[in-house]
Amino acid sequence: GCGVRLGGANATSALPAGEVAAEQYLSVDGFEATAHYEYSTREDRRAHIRIDPDDGRSYIEYIAPARFAGNVRAYNGSAVVEYNATENEYVRIDTANIRNFEDGAERIELAVDAAREEGTTTVERPPAGGAPLPKVPSGSTEDRASNRSFEVSYDGTETVAGREAHVISYEPVDDVDSGILSQTVWMDTESFFTLKSTQVARFDGERSTSTFRLSNVTVEPGFTASDFAFDPPPDATLNESDSYGVTGYDSRAAVAEVASLSVPTPDVPDSFSLSRAIRVVGADFTAVQLQYQTSNSRLFVTKTLEDGYANLTEGERVTIGSQTGRY
Repeated sequence: GCGVRLGGANATSALPAGEVAAEQYLSVDGFEATAHYEYSTREDRRAHIRIDPDDGRSYIEYIAPARFAGNVRAYNGSAVVEYNATENEYVRIDTANIRNFEDGAERIELAVDAAREEGTTTVERPPAGGAPLPKVPSGSTEDRASNRSFEVSYDGTETVAGREAHVISYEPVDDVDSGILSQTVWMDTESFFTLKSTQVARFDGERSTSTFRLSNVTVEPGFTASDFAFDPPPDATLNESDSYGVTGYDSRAAVAEVASLSVPTPDVPDSFSLSRAIRVVGADFTAVQLQYQTSNSRLFVTKTLEDGYANLTEGERVTIGSQTGRY
């Protein structure tokens, strides 16, 4: 989470309550667009996307660069197919009781409420755009957040991709030379999906800028099931070692009944309550994850028997009971 000092006198007048914003996001009957992912330190990407929060479906087909063209990530609400056109290979991720869009709506609710409040609060960064798809919980540092105070300002509305958008900006309170240095998000005023986001950051001494933006946006185009279906070519190879199943549960006891490894009972602060339990089963690995949250923060506890499952080489070495780990 990020400690946030709210600014901007007009923040409470134009934005609805966060709960209303989340409801508007989940009720939209889909949108499609061209998504542009632009980076200062790596290759830009462009994709055609279809997102349907109402029915929990998404579809991404990459257009550029050439080496990614034809790659597809399709989620029909019960399974993900990720297809690599260059290798003519795909993985399948079977899902059950997964709440990707609901989690996205919760992040929108927190972000909007933070922009409406006065004083100091603690929130996670708002969603940066793209299509939510189930992923294996991991220790990856690819999308690292910065746990420091930010001044948040509501900057009114602007037109992005021909649509009106709320503008919310984040700046660090203190002078910093690493982590997130600034971030701005443009949220559609009707449906609250991200039309654009920009971020400036410095990690490991490298300064970078990244932008996500949509163009050619069509809201509620009248999707059918076929818009989220993808059948790999008949000669494509299923990568069984990278395929897996992920299932969500409402309690620790429920996941403990079916998991093949012991499920931890972490001693978390009293303010946190369990929101979700996840079990991941692949050909070569098994993992469980307990997700805790307060009204404005989240805490994940993941356990796996596979050493290669998470990045164990970064961070400070710490002792946890009789075990050692990385912080």
